[in-house]
Amino acid sequence: MTIREDPMGNIWGRWAGSDAEAGAVVTGSHCDAIPHAGMYDGTVGVLGAIAAVKGLQKADFKPKRPIEVLFFTSEEPTRFGLGCIGSRGIAGTLTPQLLDEKLDENATSFKEAAMAVGYGGYSHQDILDQTKVSHGKVSAFVELHIEQGPLLEREGLQIGVVTAIAAPASFRVQFNGDGGHAGALLMPDRHDPVLAAAEVALYVEKKVKAKGKSKM
Repeated sequence: MTIREDPMGNIWGRWAGSDAEAGAVVTGSHCDAIPHAGMYDGTVGVLGAIAAVKGLQKADFKPKRPIEVLFFTSEEPTRFGLGCIGSRGIAGTLTPQLLDEKLDENATSFKEAAMAVGYGGYSHQDILDQTKVSHGKVSAFVELHIEQGPLLEREGLQIGVVTAIAAPASFRVQFNGDGGHAGALLMPDRHDPVLAAAEVALYVEKKVKAKGKSKM
């Protein structure tokens, strides 16, 4: 495979196919992980992809489409408070304005951090322009991943095929209340923001569970 690294730090390994103009079949994952994410979180997708290519080459398989192994950078970072940086850069869904706003606790920008380890560019716009993969360059993407829930083990299965994926989003909600004496302010006169937040959390849980398991 031919190895290249883009300005964001994504690492690509390309196995050329007989049709050089065809969109590539890409497979891979990430190697950074949050605590308690599970053994081999992300890593199995990178090593599995390399092993699959090695097995195909050993079997003298000749691909028509290029096959690329991809190692995403900064998939689950906490440094800049922004996840999936590498994959978003490839997909072209990041803006330079967003990266400009994201500084770490030392006021270091993503560009500065990337340049410190040999990546980066003249600006966040330059980095994104060089990282984005044009439409049609990829025909398919497949990722081998550990299950991070109990379903396969519960069913006694070794592998499953994903039919839907969660799209987490986070936002900040502020509940305002009034302080008062712990003993003298009676319950009917209290405005406790923690209780209001608890009611919202319970309401959200109720609505989600009402959707059924397939949509949770």
